[in-house]
Amino acid sequence: MRRFLLALLCCGCSAKVLPPVDAGPTLPPVLAHAHNDYEHPRPLLDALDQRFDSVEADLYWSGTDLGISHGGPPFKGTLKELYLEPLKALVEKNGGSVRGDGKPFFLWLDFKDSLVESQDAVAAQLAGYPMLTRFEDDREVPGAVTVVLTGTAAAKKALADRAAPRFWIRDSNNYADTDPASDLRWGYYAVSYWTFLSWAGDGAMPAAQKKQLKNLIDGAHAKGRKLRIYSSPDAPEYWRAARELGLDFLNADDLAGLRATLDAP
Repeated sequence: MRRFLLALLCCGCSAKVLPPVDAGPTLPPVLAHAHNDYEHPRPLLDALDQRFDSVEADLYWSGTDLGISHGGPPFKGTLKELYLEPLKALVEKNGGSVRGDGKPFFLWLDFKDSLVESQDAVAAQLAGYPMLTRFEDDREVPGAVTVVLTGTAAAKKALADRAAPRFWIRDSNNYADTDPASDLRWGYYAVSYWTFLSWAGDGAMPAAQKKQLKNLIDGAHAKGRKLRIYSSPDAPEYWRAARELGLDFLNADDLAGLRATLDAP
């Protein structure tokens, strides 16, 4: 809640106004995303207990390894300890998928620096996990876990431009209606709620804000990309509206709250 209020207070500029877009075919159903997952008491496991489909980890180069935290040291643990090894064990235990249901799972790696050491470590570590989705120059080979690179633009773009095979795909933290179509390097958006919307989550979502949200979702889908919106209200009214409008990833810090909303009749 504190993080949400700070985001609201810091929003001093007017949101971008987006035009309506014909998005074409509907993309797959909504996915529950654990924002800053490592800040929960049991990273990854709390999200899995709430049947989430997606988690996010912030990465820093510690000097010897990839540390996970929101603001640098002290770290909660390493990428391998908190995510890669537990996910590998779950896929092996559950017959080829993270939760044993055959559904895909998403691991978002949020670069907090642009160091080459961070990029090299991510590339080397991910190459050791065959359960990850693989991206060739001409095709995607689905795996139990898809890694999406987010955060610092220089780092994720440099990795996305490396030679195949790549065990990752990147997002953009900016959306524009002039963006090119999706490809096997750039397939996602993760944008700030406050760049496009201003409703704080209280009461009913205004019609104009719903239209703006729909235009953003449809615009991303028209490019062939999936969309995640971060810093959004942890509010059932927002989650319900975003779900109805086809948002791909529903962002939440309140894991139980989102699960209850999704499970409600």
